[in-house]
Amino acid sequence: MGEIHALPGVIAVVADRLISIVRVEDDGSIVVRDLANGGLSTTSASELRAMPSLSDVIAPTWTTIAKATDAQWERAHRREALIAGIVDSTDVADQVTVAANRLGVSRRTVFRWLALYREAPQTSSLLPHPRGTPAGAHRIDPQAEHIIDEVIRDVYLTKVRAKKEEVFRQVQLRCAAAGLAVPSRKPVLARLKALDVRKVAKARLQSGEEAALHRPVPGTYHIEHPLDVVQIDHTRVDVIVVDETHRMPIGRPWLTLAIDVATRVVVGFYVSLEAPSSTSVALCLTQAVLPKEPWLNDRSLQCTWPIWGLPRAVHADNGPDFRSAALSRGCNEHGIALILRPIATPHYGGHIERLIGTLMGRVHLLPGTTGSNPQDKGEYPAESESRLTMAELEKWLAIEICEQYHRRIHRGLHRSPLAAWKEASSKSGGAIGALPDRPDQFTISFLPFEQRILRRDGLHLFHIRYWDSSLPTIGRLGEPVLIRYDPRNLSKVYVARQDGQYQPIPYADLGLPPISLWEQRAAMAKLHDQGDDAPAQAAMFKAVIEQRELVAQASVKTKAARRQIQRRKDVTRATATPPQPVRDTVDYSQPVSPSNVEIWED
Repeated sequence: MGEIHALPGVIAVVADRLISIVRVEDDGSIVVRDLANGGLSTTSASELRAMPSLSDVIAPTWTTIAKATDAQWERAHRREALIAGIVDSTDVADQVTVAANRLGVSRRTVFRWLALYREAPQTSSLLPHPRGTPAGAHRIDPQAEHIIDEVIRDVYLTKVRAKKEEVFRQVQLRCAAAGLAVPSRKPVLARLKALDVRKVAKARLQSGEEAALHRPVPGTYHIEHPLDVVQIDHTRVDVIVVDETHRMPIGRPWLTLAIDVATRVVVGFYVSLEAPSSTSVALCLTQAVLPKEPWLNDRSLQCTWPIWGLPRAVHADNGPDFRSAALSRGCNEHGIALILRPIATPHYGGHIERLIGTLMGRVHLLPGTTGSNPQDKGEYPAESESRLTMAELEKWLAIEICEQYHRRIHRGLHRSPLAAWKEASSKSGGAIGALPDRPDQFTISFLPFEQRILRRDGLHLFHIRYWDSSLPTIGRLGEPVLIRYDPRNLSKVYVARQDGQYQPIPYADLGLPPISLWEQRAAMAKLHDQGDDAPAQAAMFKAVIEQRELVAQASVKTKAARRQIQRRKDVTRATATPPQPVRDTVDYSQPVSPSNVEIWED
């Protein structure tokens, strides 16, 4: 994905007009000059778009993200580390020679990679394009594959520390005993090489040895420049919220929070009733990177929050939501380094932990607070005193961050976080960070993904059929395509086109209601319990609707039911792309009324 740097002199597009950036104001707004008439105007950074390039018109041949194995992705990442330094180099020939030597390839190959990267500066441009058998496909008999997996699990991944040759010998013996063709040594060793290093160390080494290999020694964590490192983490908010319909308690929500280490400003947050996931991280990152004006305007907030830009690194803990392929490859595509702190070492995330403590201290003043522990809560009736809905809590957090936290003197900075950010912005001569050139595609590039075969009747995912007239232009029938989806709303998916952008594809049956992934799984589990091992789409949606009706009837009685209903409402307001307004349906029982037209006679 490309970037836009909001610096004086940069050419960009605003409302289909070619403009030149003049300066960035303290409040984050941008003064631009119309290149057609020379007029000056002020616009929001959210309106900036990159100039269309040749790569937007001519679709390059690229290996999709889903097709790439972890080994291939890591190889492309190593290539990018060297190729990216050549792009703006003056001694290109010498740099190409150095890169060729380090990568063990010819200079001609490096020049070819350089051309691809200049056309589309992203990790996926440098993925390998192997000939012959597609990546991930195996020519070995499936039964032999099963034996290889068994030997790796039972012999290699144990404290006995069997050597690789012993693994191959055991595979030979077991295949021969089963009457199968014995695979060669090369594919067996390749599967050992593809194993996760940490998984191998944990299985084969003692705990002390594994710690010595992988745990770094703690030291001082000091960052000088804004957006060099953004820390991100989740926490359960210490307050009980109420649903919007009955104003009755539905429990504590989750907060995903991101802080810039250098200036201590909050770059983004996301509140949800859903447990932390890679989607929570993606939505928090989206708010962190993009200008905040549209988000604030949607909530009728007058706050000043001039913080935006792509971070150079994201620092997070080792939870599964931060180790997902969707997050790591999304960061790679946008040039963001993902730094995961060692397990059970909270001191590595001290800045975000202190910020969470500060915000929770303020939350403890709200009605319905639970306190940080039962002793703090005492005899206070948190549920009966709860008053705030999810939307109201979200607005309260935004005001607390922008008007309180950002403007208070920070003991570590000796000035407010907002003053530190503005000072750094003025020193840089404009905006601190770059913006993604395709803001509407940014969130989608972090969503979970699957690979599916394009069929004549469309795409099938989660027992749902998707169709759009644009599908035949995206891929060939019978070939796999990359699909990203928002687990909160499965009414549409996003299919990767050859130019790297994502095309929204809706339900084939537009009359079906939007459902979430957790509703889909609950319905499938119910149908399986009833003996339906291959439920059709209609049966699944019927089960979802029946479960919704049961929940609606129980909503006044149980907190869990009210919580489920509120989750569905939150989803309709917070999808990856805003829903389109529903057009009036056509009443075919009425006679046709001809339109007024101008008739041309020959």
